[in-house]
Amino acid sequence: MEQKQASTLDEKMRFYQEMLIQMVNRVEEAIYQAQHAFRNHDIALAKKVMADDWFIDQLQEMVENDGVRLLVSEAPYGHYMRHIVAGLKIVSNLERMGDHAAHMAKMAREEENEALIPFVERISEMALLGATMTRKAVEAFIDVKAEKAMEVAALDDQMDRARDALNADLFKLKPANAAEMERILNLFYLTKEMERFGDHVTTICRWIVYMERGQRPKLNGTKATALTL
Repeated sequence: MEQKQASTLDEKMRFYQEMLIQMVNRVEEAIYQAQHAFRNHDIALAKKVMADDWFIDQLQEMVENDGVRLLVSEAPYGHYMRHIVAGLKIVSNLERMGDHAAHMAKMAREEENEALIPFVERISEMALLGATMTRKAVEAFIDVKAEKAMEVAALDDQMDRARDALNADLFKLKPANAAEMERILNLFYLTKEMERFGDHVTTICRWIVYMERGQRPKLNGTKATALTL
């Protein structure tokens, strides 16, 4: 009977994990499409990214509902408990990452000030780095490999350096009018959002480490947390 119960729980956990992976895949697609729309002035694609953010929100609700149901009805233990708790935390970060992608898409324009095109390119490169981090994070999640997760988190240093360099160069610009000033400020904000995107991936990596080891170490500026289950 105990073996049968474990088998049933394993099946439910696989479904739970599949929903999480589907959400990660949608977030990765969203940030990739958002940077393409932003870089190439593709307004139709930008509108699609913004509309599709609804699906990411729905997946968050589904994962959270399923996770709570598993905690209440299955009384999970050991690694089962860690995986469910980590999933509940991870979806919150994924939802915010989807919001960052949607905001980048919202910033797409039919035309761009020629002087700002290099900045658009550099912010798009930050988004591509974020997409790469997301893909590598889901691979670490599927394999439940703490070492892989920590390697992904280390990539956030590149995101931070890109933000610092972009902010310094944006600050040097001399806007000719109020419209240019507004666009520059929006690019400042978007640079910060891409940096936050990387931070969310780093937080996800901490939870992947927790899944395997039961601890959340300090990764790239985050605080170490002594949480064991």
